[in-house]
Amino acid sequence: MNENKNSSPWSVNVMESAMARVSVMGEALRHFPAGQLSSFDISAPSVSKEDIEVHIVSPSKRPVSYQLKETSDGLHKVSFITSEVGSYVVDVVVAGQKVQGSPFIAKAYDAGLIRVSDVPNGVVGQPCQFRVDASQAGEGQLEISINDGEVPNHVQVLGGGRCLVSFTPDAAKTHTIDIKFNGESVRGCPFVCRVSDTSRVSLTLRHLELIPVGRPAAFNISVDGGGSAELTVTVRTPSHTTLPVRVSGSVRQGFSAEFTPVEVGAHTIIVNYNDSTVSGTPFTCKVYDASKVGVSHLPRGAIGKTLQFAVAFVPLEAIDHVINISFNKEPVPGSPFVAKVQADPNRIVVSGQALAATAVNKPSFFTISNVTGSVEDVEVSVEGPSGIPVAAQVRDNKDGTFRVEYSPKTTGEHRIHVSYAGENIPGSPFCCKVYDVNAIKVIPTERGMVGKPVTFLVETNNAGPGNLEVTVNGGQVPTGAQAQGNHVYAISFTPKEAKPHVVELSFNGENVPGSPFTCTVVDVSRVTVSGSGLEKVPVNSVASFMVDTQASVDQLNVNIISPSRHVVNPDITAVGDGKIKVEYTPMEVGDHGLEIRVGGVLVPGAPFLVKAYDSSKVKVTDVTSGVVAKPVYFSIDASQAGAGNLEIIVSVNGKNVPNYVQSEGHARFRVNFKPKEAANHTLSVKFNGEPVPGSPFQCSVTDSSHVVVTGPGIKMAPLAKATSFTIDPRGTEVSDCIIHVTSPSGARVPVRLNDELPKKLTAEFQPLEVGPHTINVYVDGEAVSGSPFTCNIYDVTKVNVSGLENTKVNRPVTFTVDASQAGEGTLELVVTTAKASVRAEVAARSRGLYDVTFTPHESIAHFVNITFNEEEVIGSPFKCEVRELEPREIKNLKRKESQMVTAKGEGLKQILVGGVASFTVDTKGLEGELDIRVTGPDGIHLPAKLFKMRNGLHRAEYRVTQVGAYNVAVLHQGVPISGTPFLVDAADPSRVNLQTTSPCLSGQEGILKVDASGAGRGSLSVGVKAAGKDVKHSIRDLGGGLYQVLFYPLIPIPHKVDVRYNGIHVRGAPFEIPVRNPALGQTVTANGMGLHHARVGKAVSFVIETLGHPSKDFDVIVTGPHNWAAPVKCYQQKDGNLLVEYTPHTPGNYQIQVLCAGDHVRDSPFTCAAYDSSKVVLEQTKANVSVGDVCFFKVDRTDAGLADLEAQVITPSGGNLPLEVKSTGMKDLVEWQPDAPGHYKVEVNYGGEEVPGSPIYVDVGESGLASVSGLGLSYGRVDTPTMFTIDGRGLLGEPQVTVDGPDSVAKVNMRQQEEGLYQVTYIPREIGIFDIRVQWNQKDVSGSPFHPKIVDLIKVRLIGGWDSLKDNDGRLDIIPREEKRINFDVSEAGPGRLRAEILHDGKHVESAVEQSGTRVRVIFTPPSDGQYELRFFYNDMPLLESPLKGWVPPASTGDHTRVTLRGHGLTSARCGTEAEFIIDGSGAGPGTPDVTMNGTKTDIHVGLASEGNGVWHAKYTPIVAGLYLLNVMWSDRQVRGCPLKVNVESVADATKVVCSGDGLKHGMVGQEIKSFIDTRRAGPGELTARCVGPHKVAVCELYDHRDGTFTLNIRPHEAGRHHLSIMYEGEHVPGSPYALKIAGAPDASKVRVYGPGIEHGVLASYQSRFICDTRGAGAGQLTVKIRGPKGAFRVEMQRESQKDRTILCKYDPTEPGDYRVEVKWSGENVPGSPFVVMIFDTQEELNRYMAGGYSPSGPGAPSDNYGSIGYGYGAVNFGQMSWRGSQAQL
Repeated sequence: MNENKNSSPWSVNVMESAMARVSVMGEALRHFPAGQLSSFDISAPSVSKEDIEVHIVSPSKRPVSYQLKETSDGLHKVSFITSEVGSYVVDVVVAGQKVQGSPFIAKAYDAGLIRVSDVPNGVVGQPCQFRVDASQAGEGQLEISINDGEVPNHVQVLGGGRCLVSFTPDAAKTHTIDIKFNGESVRGCPFVCRVSDTSRVSLTLRHLELIPVGRPAAFNISVDGGGSAELTVTVRTPSHTTLPVRVSGSVRQGFSAEFTPVEVGAHTIIVNYNDSTVSGTPFTCKVYDASKVGVSHLPRGAIGKTLQFAVAFVPLEAIDHVINISFNKEPVPGSPFVAKVQADPNRIVVSGQALAATAVNKPSFFTISNVTGSVEDVEVSVEGPSGIPVAAQVRDNKDGTFRVEYSPKTTGEHRIHVSYAGENIPGSPFCCKVYDVNAIKVIPTERGMVGKPVTFLVETNNAGPGNLEVTVNGGQVPTGAQAQGNHVYAISFTPKEAKPHVVELSFNGENVPGSPFTCTVVDVSRVTVSGSGLEKVPVNSVASFMVDTQASVDQLNVNIISPSRHVVNPDITAVGDGKIKVEYTPMEVGDHGLEIRVGGVLVPGAPFLVKAYDSSKVKVTDVTSGVVAKPVYFSIDASQAGAGNLEIIVSVNGKNVPNYVQSEGHARFRVNFKPKEAANHTLSVKFNGEPVPGSPFQCSVTDSSHVVVTGPGIKMAPLAKATSFTIDPRGTEVSDCIIHVTSPSGARVPVRLNDELPKKLTAEFQPLEVGPHTINVYVDGEAVSGSPFTCNIYDVTKVNVSGLENTKVNRPVTFTVDASQAGEGTLELVVTTAKASVRAEVAARSRGLYDVTFTPHESIAHFVNITFNEEEVIGSPFKCEVRELEPREIKNLKRKESQMVTAKGEGLKQILVGGVASFTVDTKGLEGELDIRVTGPDGIHLPAKLFKMRNGLHRAEYRVTQVGAYNVAVLHQGVPISGTPFLVDAADPSRVNLQTTSPCLSGQEGILKVDASGAGRGSLSVGVKAAGKDVKHSIRDLGGGLYQVLFYPLIPIPHKVDVRYNGIHVRGAPFEIPVRNPALGQTVTANGMGLHHARVGKAVSFVIETLGHPSKDFDVIVTGPHNWAAPVKCYQQKDGNLLVEYTPHTPGNYQIQVLCAGDHVRDSPFTCAAYDSSKVVLEQTKANVSVGDVCFFKVDRTDAGLADLEAQVITPSGGNLPLEVKSTGMKDLVEWQPDAPGHYKVEVNYGGEEVPGSPIYVDVGESGLASVSGLGLSYGRVDTPTMFTIDGRGLLGEPQVTVDGPDSVAKVNMRQQEEGLYQVTYIPREIGIFDIRVQWNQKDVSGSPFHPKIVDLIKVRLIGGWDSLKDNDGRLDIIPREEKRINFDVSEAGPGRLRAEILHDGKHVESAVEQSGTRVRVIFTPPSDGQYELRFFYNDMPLLESPLKGWVPPASTGDHTRVTLRGHGLTSARCGTEAEFIIDGSGAGPGTPDVTMNGTKTDIHVGLASEGNGVWHAKYTPIVAGLYLLNVMWSDRQVRGCPLKVNVESVADATKVVCSGDGLKHGMVGQEIKSFIDTRRAGPGELTARCVGPHKVAVCELYDHRDGTFTLNIRPHEAGRHHLSIMYEGEHVPGSPYALKIAGAPDASKVRVYGPGIEHGVLASYQSRFICDTRGAGAGQLTVKIRGPKGAFRVEMQRESQKDRTILCKYDPTEPGDYRVEVKWSGENVPGSPFVVMIFDTQEELNRYMAGGYSPSGPGAPSDNYGSIGYGYGAVNFGQMSWRGSQAQL
């Protein structure tokens, strides 16, 4: 039944669980280093920090403390540090629930716990082993690399985290072993293994196998090659003692070692070469003593019967047998022994060599003995191999013996039958092997190579049976034989030495034909290749090199490949003495590969990389004329010239001028030099020593700095007439002068010149407009000093006077002077009568418009005299008639006096709560009492203060405490003045609040809200800036004290918003408003302050949001002012984005290009303004002012770049005063007005940094107080009247002065000069710092108390006396160009500093003053002869003996050719170490030396000291390493041999820097290449790295480990050869520059597979080898996988050398079936893969398959076997660790 329930159907809202959005991320959840800060992130949106719990449990079950920090909205970071190695359990709980995956298992490791056993020294070709113990380090991956992976190593796992590492060195050099654990270098890395080549040492020890006791034994040792080496010989006895060994000889003649054994037994001989055991040792020799051998008595013996003593034998003849017994070739006592043997009549004996073997066609004999019958009883027959009889003749010897003779004709086994009386005798028939040694043929091999088998063939067909013996060099070289077929043998031996090998062959003891023969053996390892043709060679020219080898021309194979892969044919010629000359002609620019093989083996160093260049392709452009002291630039383009060295020399008049080269990339350079003299400069440019086209170039240099421009035409001139100025070249060789005069409207004003250069010129022009005219003066294309000039043009006729009318006595007269149209100038006005002048007041109504008021007091004519720029105004003087007032007018005037009193000031307009409000009252000189009444918003009266100031005005002050309207009334004689009462609004800026409404985006309008409702009435001002620039904004009044600020941000960086209320910063101002990029997350963008604003000398950065693009796709180029490139560093972030960092070094605009895959990212290129706050110049006007005075200072930002200028004035109470900044370009005028007395501080910041000279301190005195001035307030002399002045004019009262010394009170004399002006004199009686207190009406004036420094100039003592400065004639004893030192003692002179001024012909000479305690030294070097004046000041007061004057006459001319130089400082020096040399002019006659030392980076000062008799001692201390030119002049003539080249080495030794790692050899585009740099032994210094590819600069990042070691990361952007320069203190480290082979991405399509192993075949004769040719496929790993029928087979992969790109693959199929060969390159199938191979049992099956299809597959599952070769690192994994060994990488 279907029935609906009530409310059915139901609606259920399924919401996503909050836990579904929680995730935990971070590498520390898997593994992390112990002892270091580790962290992971928890992403939990909308979850608070309190809802997250984390539990971390260590391996010892202890909880681990951590820190949880919220880094952004919803993202929390967990940080912790542990020291225990092992597995940690991390449990994360959010809102009471475990997150997905929790608990996590994280494993801690510590690379510092890995222990490496001592690495022993090694021997070439012998295994070297060491142990690595990682049992305590935790889990991880261990990487072992030897010599940057060049040397393969084998890792044997020992268990328990321990392993045995072995490798076999193949070269005698230091091997560096790098071990890393989880990417961190193991402590102590790199380890060093010193490898020696003991194969250079050969020994002859075979004759020492048996040696007698008590006799000297000797053997020879030969060492090939030169060089220093250590050779030791040790002989150990059976009793474990050491015998003395005498070693004599030399490397050239060989060594001889001799020792004398003293006991019987085995002795061990050990020979060590450079602490390594020589091959063949330890050698065991046996020592014997023959005298201890005994032989028993010999019995008699019988024929055919055994005779025994210690040796048994069967005698064959009845004769006496002589037995010689020797022990080790020495007769034993009693030897020889005689055994008598008698005949056996019952036995016939047959004996002789011919019974066993004989030669063909050679008469052979044997003997029949013990015969009692006749010849007829003996029968002998000989049968050949085929049964053919051989004639034999028997002859009776008549002594019971018979001689049988026969001559075999064929080779083979012959049977000899001997019978007696018809019966065969014992042993018959006898077998005789007949051979023919002449039938043996030897096919010799005349040449061979050390270490390579030498094989020759021997044919023995028809030679018969026998033994073939082969010896090489008397048996010293082992041989081996292998049958090659019937009667053909391949004899081989492997030579170990490069010398002729004599091969001897014998067959059955006879020399075979062709024996002996000689095989000349060559050692390829000793083949040397030399010559210029191996390095840099010019195209289209014959290049050559020599190959020094003993091989023949046909054994030498030279293969040269051009950059376009074409073959360059060489010309090979033998020149004798084992040397071969190779010549070739390169036709292309670029790298040529050169392979040299001897006998198919590469010679050492091959393949060579030869760089072909073409100097004619170097282009020099932009060579223009220059100006002294200004950089001259030109460009060099060597991009098409190939590799080479550019040599750039700029010279003038035989002297070199330093030049600086800036790389612009792609082998293009920008060169500049700064000329110091006006002359033609020669620019020599060579490429690899060859002048480039057009070199040398000429550059004309002039000097416009000497040109002086003077005259009224560059300052001020009237409009009415022409004005002029003068251009004086002052002897400078200039030829062209251009003058531009521009009027205020921008129009050009014609200029007329009355002469031509190089004469003095007069320029004249007629101005047509009023205003500033700009005058640009160029001489030879360069602006002269001071240009552009500004000339103010004025027009006195435009000054108008109006409103001057006749008046009456005591009635003020006001008239107007309008000079607004007259231009800039000085307006002067004087009102006079026939009796005296009348005071007039001038009030500025606007710029150039003034109101002038004066009050006549006599009824006489008054005259107004007005001048403008000292020219009379038209109508001047103006006359004003004055008459007496009538009585009625006098009465009305008194009534209106109070209305004439005026009041003005900020205190009557807007005031600040908590501050002092002030204003001034001008009574116009009227008498009467003033009264100030201030009423607050609450109706309460506030107290007010009133001061009379020196200028006759009155200053009123009052303080407000609350917001609101205040009523200020001013009364004069009880009558309100004009404008009373004044309504004043008090505001409180601290109550203004700022709010942001929404996130701000660049390119979109931003909105800010300002709430000033509680701040009172006032004016709101807002400034918005970003990157030092103003941002367009507007203020909208919403009413009720609320405002809305609208601004339009253009760049996505924080914007600074400065909000002021009534000119005062509101609370928290300035505010920083973040502005985001709206394209963030949608497209590839670059964001950060580093794109827009930067501080000079400080690293700035920005982030590139990659959106998943690989880092290799990005390029960042930063170009600074003058188009100089700035180095850039890029760092890969965890989120995949890139952090870019660079450091600007000069102020100005930097262009930043950010490219992705070659295209600009959004908004690229960017412009970044760099600023330097240290370049801001402050100029303060005065430090002591009075309340109400306008204070100002100037700020010059011209050289500082663009940034925010911030200034604030801090009052004595800690508050702020409003100030006004008036800007004109990059110059600012800051004005402010103090409102209370006290100590004010003015802080000036630029770009957020305090500028030099800030803060400025200003002492503000009370209005109405006197001012004090004069030198007596700063310093004075003992017993000398010292004065200062007190100015209190216009004030009531009188001053009070006291002067206190350290231990005395000075008497004060005060004299009134006029009303209110006093001159104060005091005489100090002691030295020290005095206190001068000045008061006026018992109040301290501004600055009081003052602290002058009192000194005693008489006590400034010249050590040695003043006469020591003079010679016998009373002249100054100084020598030109010789440093002069003058020492003073100021211990009793008082507080002060000594200052010196040295004048030479009226010009200042640079001097230095060094003070150490109470000793002061003045140092200067007189430049030449002439008039000198020495001035000395102490505390800015001249010494009594100052100045000293003298004349230094010129030295008479000597012979500069007889000056000699000597000393180490002439050739080399070290940074920071004083170097010296001697200039000996004793034989040159009168003269003085002049020494200069110039380098490319800096110059070095050389100090000279005379030792008398024309000998000078020169010293200098270099600071910067490099090559310097030392030039010595004698009486202005160059000394012979100069200039000398001096090489200054750095304190840091770059040769001791060790570099290792893959980053020095090869790499792949898109992959980061790492290498390790160890500077610990090189001393302190700067490490730099730069990697340049064919067209682009690779990114180089140096990571400092803070222990003297660095990791270098290189990210290449293109494939091809890169040059990596690693420099330490400006010097290349060993091996630098490195050549890096950067391969592109792996390209499997370039791999070729061929050979019979991938073709069908028959099992019995199947050849399974095939070739994988990976040339051109880039870097990658080759993997071969073979699947076949059931059953195992072996896969082999091998290559001839580590650099070979061709791999030979083999496998052994054991049964027929289907085989599948899969070949992959870096995981991708190569062309044709997988290959299907069918293997059959028979040829018939194969033919059937090829004809129509037949499968040999049998039952059983296929099996997989793999072979792989890696071009990179191979890994062997076991357990929970990974040990990494190295293989070669292409």
